[in-house]
Amino acid sequence: MVLSDDPKFMVERAVLDDAVKNENGAVVVYDERAYAVRMGEWVKCLFADVNDFAEYAARYDLYGKVCLLGAPSTAPSTLGFEARPCVTFAYLNPMPPAVECPNGVEIKRLAPSLAETVYDAYGNPGSYTARDIADIMREKGVFGAIADGKLVGFIGRHDDGSMGMLEIFEQARRRGIGSALERFLITFVMTYGRTPYCDVYIDNPQSMALQRKLGLTAASGYTFWTKIDKRAI
Repeated sequence: MVLSDDPKFMVERAVLDDAVKNENGAVVVYDERAYAVRMGEWVKCLFADVNDFAEYAARYDLYGKVCLLGAPSTAPSTLGFEARPCVTFAYLNPMPPAVECPNGVEIKRLAPSLAETVYDAYGNPGSYTARDIADIMREKGVFGAIADGKLVGFIGRHDDGSMGMLEIFEQARRRGIGSALERFLITFVMTYGRTPYCDVYIDNPQSMALQRKLGLTAASGYTFWTKIDKRAI
């Protein structure tokens, strides 16, 4: 039995399968101990035992930019890297959630001409330039919540296809707009036959709670986005 057939790793399998089927990911290894997919500069990988990483990295050149899925909290110290732990959540229900917008709010796909506005409002601007966001708006889609003709929040997808970029402006918070935006995006992603998923830093309890409220399933371990040097392990 290959590793990803273990029900324990159903979220991780959904993420890696999506990378192969929809994001031009190339399978590097797929066996009873590991599942790794190369996506451009990144390698997304899952191991039954994180101590197997060194062996597989040497054999398949898994060094460089690595997204380690289903890993224990001790992975950074074991492999010699620094990274904030995330939890990966996936929406595994066969039917999309009902999308109910708060009164006076509508959701629309935003045009790339609004890239600067999204960039200025995004809470994690170091991740992208305004040009990157414009590209995401063209290729993946960024969706905005509009109230009284004004943008009050948005959500999109990252380069790897994961949901993210959820930002609600201060004056519009605590109205259920974030929930409505994510439900909308889940439904949008599912219309393409894909599995909606996202990575949430563990120091963001509000977002962690939102994923569970919306019916997403948490992965079995932690996700780390990092860079692993051959000399470090």
